Amino acid sequence: MRPIDDAKLFSNVIERQQAPALQRILIAISSAALVALIVFLATLGVNPTGGVPAAGAVVVMLTSIGGVIVLRYGRFRLAVLVASAGLVGAVLFVTVIYGYPAATPFLLVTLIPVILTGLLVETSRLIAVSAASGLIPALIWLLKPAVTPFVAAVQPPGDLTVVAVALFLLVLFVVTTIIALFGPVLRQSLAAALVREQELDRLRASLETTVQERTAALQEALRTVEQREAQLQQTLADLRASQEAIRELSAPVLPVLPGILVAPLIGAIDAARAEVFVANVLHAIERERAHHIIFDITGVPIVDTHVARMILQAADAARLLGAQVIVVGIRPEVAQTVVSLGVALEQIRTFANLQQAISALRIASSADMRQQNASANIDARLLETGDA
Repeated sequence: MRPIDDAKLFSNVIERQQAPALQRILIAISSAALVALIVFLATLGVNPTGGVPAAGAVVVMLTSIGGVIVLRYGRFRLAVLVASAGLVGAVLFVTVIYGYPAATPFLLVTLIPVILTGLLVETSRLIAVSAASGLIPALIWLLKPAVTPFVAAVQPPGDLTVVAVALFLLVLFVVTTIIALFGPVLRQSLAAALVREQELDRLRASLETTVQERTAALQEALRTVEQREAQLQQTLADLRASQEAIRELSAPVLPVLPGILVAPLIGAIDAARAEVFVANVLHAIERERAHHIIFDITGVPIVDTHVARMILQAADAARLLGAQVIVVGIRPEVAQTVVSLGVALEQIRTFANLQQAISALRIASSADMRQQNASANIDARLLETGDA
């Protein structure tokens, strides 16, 4: 047989803790009923007068034993109600038949189901049992005339001192047993509740500490992320500046002679680099007040339509600023590509290399200087002749 506090019998933890005590209480009630049966038969005799309270005692015994059986099947509340109903029914049976004043000592028994239901089940069951117990005195007057013809042989005893004392002692024994068995259970439950409350307080304090620590850690992580983001923004700004510097260096414009600039092109030319190249050329022409700029495409591996169009656009823009464009470094394969693409470079002077271009510009510059000097001499002679 499984123990009375088996977890499989009672899913409710409180009922599982109280089940062994309830079983002992029901056994104590049945034992007290057995003693009361013996007292009733010994004091009142084996006759209808003594049989009435004896029958009530038998009812209490049977319902208490029934409560133990029901409890063994895990029906805690039903066990309490079965035993309480047996007690209330037995008292009602005896008091209605006996009437007043003989029934007065038996009313003391109704305290047992009230205490039992009050300690073990919810308030609604307590109110029901208390109401049923409280209606018994009224039912004595109401039902006495109806049952008198059927119980004419029962003569209520005149002296119930022994019965009253026995009932008092038995009720005192049962009430003491209930309190003695459930007092420790209630104290243990209270102590356990206090321990759980203290544990909850510790857990609450630990949780608050953990939350504060996590909050501080999150704030520190947020500050770290903000710092890293600022560093990343600075790194991106530096990268952009480096890219701009690289673009500037990838399309340099260098002065070689007064008024003459050289713009060497090396490597592949994409759209971004072409835009930077044209912008650098125009700025250099304006800054140096150049009248010639040489595009050296010796280092360009492939001259396609895109590169040729860039050279033409740069030449047109330079011409608007008063500078002439010269292209040097055109290799034979590049020349074939330009011709096959149909790119017109008639308006742009070309030379085989940078040296030839500079030499030609230097000779042209010297010729211009001599012509300017000759013109200056002629102007001076004319002025002298006019003065003479």
